Amino acid sequence: MTTEKEKNAIPTTPLVDPIAASGAAGMISEDENDGGSIRISENVVAAIVHKYVLEVEGVVRFATGSLVGNIGEFFGRPDPERNLLVDLEDECVNIGVTLVLEFGVHIPTVATMVQDVVGEKVEELTGKQVTRVDVTIQDLEDPRAQAAAAEAAAEAQAEE
Repeated sequence: MTTEKEKNAIPTTPLVDPIAASGAAGMISEDENDGGSIRISENVVAAIVHKYVLEVEGVVRFATGSLVGNIGEFFGRPDPERNLLVDLEDECVNIGVTLVLEFGVHIPTVATMVQDVVGEKVEELTGKQVTRVDVTIQDLEDPRAQAAAAEAAAEAQAEE
């Protein structure tokens, strides 16, 4: 039996299945030309999205929601596909991202910039039309406050 909490839970596992992406199910396109076939994996699109989303001013990181994801991130192993969805629908690409933004930014402006950059870069690099880029903002962080707290902790540890 599924509880109400489980029904409303945000997925915390990668939404692009690397195993499925290695086969035909994970391909967003397969084009034929005189030289042979060209296949583009959903993981390739996910890598493009990951790179360019993190370059948008005001984006801190992709959101994580599980203890395992947070531990991996703490040890320097963030999962680039966590909370990133790539879906093919009739030769068009639909993308969803869940993000943490910098506290104090104008959220609609940053979310719109993410949509614009993702659509532009995925179309430019893959030649496939992006029909949707859904952006979910899960949290806000103040990087300056975190840096000050880390500095204070380092000073306290140095005094010991």
